[in-house]
Amino acid sequence: MKMLRAHLVVVSAACFLTGLLSGSARTASAAAERVVFPPDPSVLDLKRDFRAKGDGVADDTAALQAAIEASSNRGRAGGTAVLFIPNGTYRVTSNLVIHAAVGPWVYGESRDGVVLRLADGVGTNVTAVLRTHPSDTQASSADFFMRNFRHLTIDVGNNPSVDGVRWYGNNSSILKDIRVTGTGRVGINAGFLGQNGPSLVQDALVEGSFETGVRCAWSWGQTLSRVTVRHARHEGVYVNSTAIGIEDLVVENSPVALRNEYPNDWTWWGGVVALVGGRFTGGDSTQPAITNSSVLYARDVTARGFKQVLHSTTPGGSVADSDLKEYLSHPVKKLFPDAPDASLQLPIKREPYLPWETNPANWVCANDHGAKFGDNQDDTAALQAAIDAAAAAGKTVVYLRGIGGGDPNWYNLDGEVRVHGSVRLIIGLGFGRVLGGEKGRFIVDDRSAPVVKFLHLQAFGGRPATVENRSRTNALVVESCDLKVLGTGGGDIFLTDCPSGIELRSTGQSLWARQLNPEGDSDVGLVRNHGGRLWTLGVKHEGRGVRFLTDSGGQTEILGLFNYAPDIATNDFRPAFDIRDAAFSAAGVRELSFGKTYPLKVREQRGEDVRTEQGGGWIGWALYRGGSTSATDARNPSSSDGRGAHRPLPRLKVGENRRFLVDADGKPFFWLGDTA
Repeated sequence: MKMLRAHLVVVSAACFLTGLLSGSARTASAAAERVVFPPDPSVLDLKRDFRAKGDGVADDTAALQAAIEASSNRGRAGGTAVLFIPNGTYRVTSNLVIHAAVGPWVYGESRDGVVLRLADGVGTNVTAVLRTHPSDTQASSADFFMRNFRHLTIDVGNNPSVDGVRWYGNNSSILKDIRVTGTGRVGINAGFLGQNGPSLVQDALVEGSFETGVRCAWSWGQTLSRVTVRHARHEGVYVNSTAIGIEDLVVENSPVALRNEYPNDWTWWGGVVALVGGRFTGGDSTQPAITNSSVLYARDVTARGFKQVLHSTTPGGSVADSDLKEYLSHPVKKLFPDAPDASLQLPIKREPYLPWETNPANWVCANDHGAKFGDNQDDTAALQAAIDAAAAAGKTVVYLRGIGGGDPNWYNLDGEVRVHGSVRLIIGLGFGRVLGGEKGRFIVDDRSAPVVKFLHLQAFGGRPATVENRSRTNALVVESCDLKVLGTGGGDIFLTDCPSGIELRSTGQSLWARQLNPEGDSDVGLVRNHGGRLWTLGVKHEGRGVRFLTDSGGQTEILGLFNYAPDIATNDFRPAFDIRDAAFSAAGVRELSFGKTYPLKVREQRGEDVRTEQGGGWIGWALYRGGSTSATDARNPSSSDGRGAHRPLPRLKVGENRRFLVDADGKPFFWLGDTA
């Protein structure tokens, strides 16, 4: 099969407003943004409550360790909590370790203003400034959930054998808006222990002097979204023994940007990588930017200062040029000969920027309106009352206190709650556990704010509530939640770090997901796309039956997928991927099982013609392509950034006391503040 190689055409941004969506603009915004919380029992303050100094001199190790454990402890009076770290430099002298199975929820006041700095020359017992698993050597299980670290800097100091973060989390865990610096071994090490993942690293900067910027290995999938690595001594990103989706990777002044390889000669135990968007500069003129001996899909990569963009020992061969447009390490899989040899290349949008609410007076507590965890009573009326009160007063945030204790410890949502007016964020402060009844749902519609976000609401083994976007234009953002997501309108939907089921019912509605982990058995699909456009980066599944269903002319693109098959019966012919008169592509696909894998991988139907991809065994695919839609059909021919990303020049719109940018379709994507 012919491998795809071409040059990338770079389209420059034409105005400053377009640049607001660029990686550099967003990274600068995240670094400068200030985070605050209201005075509430569900907010722990590191200085106030644990007497940390943050002066760079005092040893704050014990205070930090106690605070992290208090955030995670479901048994404590008042329940779980957010740990807020005020700006300051917090000197530590030993490993900070997460012992709890769930949590913590840690927010720094600002990324560059909060520094956890390891003292120079620590002993050999210190392996990392922060380790999010109880052990360095014993994996024990993949049952460590909801790790949240945001808006802070990890400084290794001068400790060449120490990692910045030993990152471990399963299903829903996120390392976001962080910086890792100093002189150490690995900046972010997600490959120190088996059974790690899936989890997300997003908007991260690794700089200083590390052997490796980010390491991903021996895990159940990782997602890297908008990561920058500078001055790594060996490689920017190292991958083996896992499936990983990567977008917008920047590596500067490192000998090798990305190294993807086998750890041994076990077939399909090597790294399986889908990379979309890479900018590699200032490398080693004697080495390639990417070295590959395993499964690789790569798109839209530029390399300057290297010998070549890619050296690979796979059937796809190497690319001697400095740029590549699309590359497959192995021949494309397809059931119909006229299916393209290229991925679908749907338009890519990043999550709309929603500024943090820094006025505590604009936060409304749903518990003060009658919401109560643990009594197993319906909280619909209390949640609606809190939203109504916030909207009437022009306030923006409604929050639930973190739950505590054993089951039953959740809030109940048995009816419909409409989010309207000025309310733009619904957040759990800690473990916001919400179970949904048959009709339990949050609704975003045309009366809602231009962007509405849900954060830290998890069912965690119970029946999740639904969040529905039925608006014509307003955007829904769901982050670190396992709410079931339903699209019935025209407004965009964005998922980040979500173990969620999805259903798009509205033709043409678009959804972008980063780090998606739906699990369970299904006859109809954990993710169902009925005529919409669904783009996903970093997917992990576990269970039996249909994983993705795409029909009714829908378009689905997956970049980086780990399908864990827990011993599928040989007579279970429900396909992992079901395609019916629709377009589908999946790049960087791994399936493995320690029992029997899927006997039926893909079922694709065109009219009356039904074809299947069968056969047991593990798989590692560079690309599967279904449907006859050409790659260029999904692009906007007049406005593309070379990645299929639709980036029209934005327009300013003012209305309802709000100012925001809208795209060419009139949909808001960047809130600029209130006019009043």
